[in-house]
Amino acid sequence: MFGQLFVKECRQTAKSLIYWLAVLVLILNFFSQLGGLEIMPEPKKGQEEYGFHYSKDKEVIMEATLGALLEEYYRGNYAAYPIGFYKNVTLSGEETARMEKIIKEATGLDGREEIEKAVDDWYEGQKPDKVQAVMAKNLLCKPAEGLSYDRFAELMDQVDDILGGGSNYGEGYREKNASVPMTYEEAMEEYETLIGKDKLSGGYARLFADYMVIFLGIIPVFLAVTRVLRDRRAQITELIYTRKGSSFVIIGSRFLAMLVMLLVPVLALSVIPLTQCVKYGNAVGVPVDLFAFVKYSFGWLTPTIMTALAVGMFLTELTDTAIAVLAQGVWWFVSVFSSISDLKGGMYGWNLAPRHNTELNWTGYQNGFSQLAANRAFYVILALILTALTVFIYSQKRKGRLQRRGKILADRKNKFKA
Repeated sequence: MFGQLFVKECRQTAKSLIYWLAVLVLILNFFSQLGGLEIMPEPKKGQEEYGFHYSKDKEVIMEATLGALLEEYYRGNYAAYPIGFYKNVTLSGEETARMEKIIKEATGLDGREEIEKAVDDWYEGQKPDKVQAVMAKNLLCKPAEGLSYDRFAELMDQVDDILGGGSNYGEGYREKNASVPMTYEEAMEEYETLIGKDKLSGGYARLFADYMVIFLGIIPVFLAVTRVLRDRRAQITELIYTRKGSSFVIIGSRFLAMLVMLLVPVLALSVIPLTQCVKYGNAVGVPVDLFAFVKYSFGWLTPTIMTALAVGMFLTELTDTAIAVLAQGVWWFVSVFSSISDLKGGMYGWNLAPRHNTELNWTGYQNGFSQLAANRAFYVILALILTALTVFIYSQKRKGRLQRRGKILADRKNKFKA
């Protein structure tokens, strides 16, 4: 019975316009983000540059962050991302006075004239070579003598508060101001980690999962809501209620069918970057993990898909409305845009859509793996709980209870039985 219903539900999903729109979104997202994927070549001695990485040196972090603050003060406007979207912040006179007081304590520069002179002098002293030109985008400023890193952090928190949060100066953001050029040795270490420990495809599988998880946190809810409401629009709900199949079989087969049908295009798209990895691996003679994309698709993406589907089925079955789209939309919005500071991986937390927007940082992935595993297990369990509750609600409705005919949760017997 379960197998037959599963196949039937897969066919129903394949006939859904919403499903094919979802597939189209995934395809467009893939080709816009990964269509021009280039495998990282082996660094060669004598290259003009080897890329950049974030310095962990506290002195460098302080200089880069204070430099960014002086530059934004100089321009008279500040960049912030309070909810993930860019916001141009212009301060009032009172807020500017507070900012000048913080800058004075942090750098020793007193007043607008000293600050503007320091900015002008710094840029005039830059050499016009390529690396310096890149670094000149981020002005550097020495901290005031005796300023501890802890006090520096407190002052930057105050700056972030003045700007409304989500600025370059808040916790988790200021460390990313210290972007410094990599040396040949550092670049080789990154490359050897990608080739050796990640077997090339592992790093690109994480990057693939990072881009795909964004839309897979919202797309499934549309499919689930549409599927649940379809029977009501066709006015065949009561006929379905009288079927011999148990509520578990009906809901379980429906849930599994949508999950499988969403994973099919994901796995199909993953073949493209895998093929690129295999070609590169064969060309340079390095081993490639052929199952990396499958592992990351199931381990990284499936829990997010399951959760979005379960939310859609549970809330739609409970309310007989499409409110699940709004609920999941809000959750998805907060999840995606709150993870902007964690794009480089290693800080996965409990986010519905964990991010790792680089093929590198294997060390960060390993350090954060236990948290990521707990995160993914939590969402699988949550999805199963919501699905079980959906089965319960569905079974009650088949018995004539929990009907929504103008009244919420009316306990009214129907003439048909489960």
